[in-house]
Amino acid sequence: MKNKLVIGVFVLMIGIFTLMLALPADEASIIAENRPRSSMPSLNSENVFSGRFATDFESFIGDSVACRSFFTSLSKSMESSKGFVPKTGQIISANKDIGTGTTQKQTLLVADNAIIEMFIKNPEQEKIYAETMNYYARKLPENIKLYNMIIPTQLSFKDPIYKNLQDDQEKAINSIYEKIDESVTKVDVFNEIKQHSDEYLYFRTDHHWTQRGAYYGYCAFISAEGGEAVDINDFEVHSINGVLGYLHDKVNNASVITVPDTVEWFDINSDNHIKTQMHSIDEEGNPITYGDSMYDQSKAGYSFFFGGDHDIVEMTNTNNPNGKTLVVIRESYANALAPWLINNYKKVVLVDPRGYKGTFDEVLDEYSPDEVLISNYIFTTNFSDYCELLQDMYQ
Repeated sequence: MKNKLVIGVFVLMIGIFTLMLALPADEASIIAENRPRSSMPSLNSENVFSGRFATDFESFIGDSVACRSFFTSLSKSMESSKGFVPKTGQIISANKDIGTGTTQKQTLLVADNAIIEMFIKNPEQEKIYAETMNYYARKLPENIKLYNMIIPTQLSFKDPIYKNLQDDQEKAINSIYEKIDESVTKVDVFNEIKQHSDEYLYFRTDHHWTQRGAYYGYCAFISAEGGEAVDINDFEVHSINGVLGYLHDKVNNASVITVPDTVEWFDINSDNHIKTQMHSIDEEGNPITYGDSMYDQSKAGYSFFFGGDHDIVEMTNTNNPNGKTLVVIRESYANALAPWLINNYKKVVLVDPRGYKGTFDEVLDEYSPDEVLISNYIFTTNFSDYCELLQDMYQ
């Protein structure tokens, strides 16, 4: 009898799973996570023996089921219930999609009306990240100046009762910079933000910085580059209120009470002198051009900036026709940064190695940059998958 019951439950589960795959996929839940739907991986010996096929197939199945948002919500609720509540707040574990087809465990602190990522130092991965920067320094033509910017997150600027729960980000950044060749100019974002830490520089419910926070990252870069930063007070500021970000969705726990965010944006393009275009490569290898929004008015969260992540974003400043060209190898933190950068350049080109299917040599041939900036928030330096993508792009 017991065996029959087990077999019956197993058959029922297979039936439910088959039905979930037969029904239309829950596209809305994937769009809400600001990423493309995973595609069926290629079945070849390289993918199979490297383990990539199994990983990519798991992502494909997860994205292909109906009612995905329900199961994702249920999973998050179960994860958040495992957390504990010290005097400093609630600490929970969740999965983070790092945009490379894989997820990694992350630890979140819910305190001070915010949901905050907690940084854990990884000395071995620090070396890999530094070696990746040195790899670019060796390969880049000598006439192209290379910069590296590692961006800290908000917990570093909280009161000691909070920030001491994580590893020291300033020490980690300095440790990485010490391993990078002297030919690479390191951008000191940490101390620039520290001077303005009482301002609204990071979202409370999202892991990104605000555009005001990105302004101080821009100031640090322009200082290292030798230019003169524009004055933030010269631009009209607008706001979108009542926004709940990526981390609020990750927690999905009714017991977590946070203050909604405000998306500030600065009108640096009031006279339409900045032209924006997105580029990608379709499945057949053909280049495609689409989109023209630096600020996407249809989006209320961090995706307001450029409408989210794109393989290539090309910005042209028609008021500075004789200026330099900057290529930024980046992840999503650069979306709020780039509108500031374009003020000082003729052209700023954002390249996202997580989605870009071409080579970096093709980028260099297309845009002939004067400078290259590799910009990452500190958690990205811990992602081995991301470093592999960086190196593969410049093979």
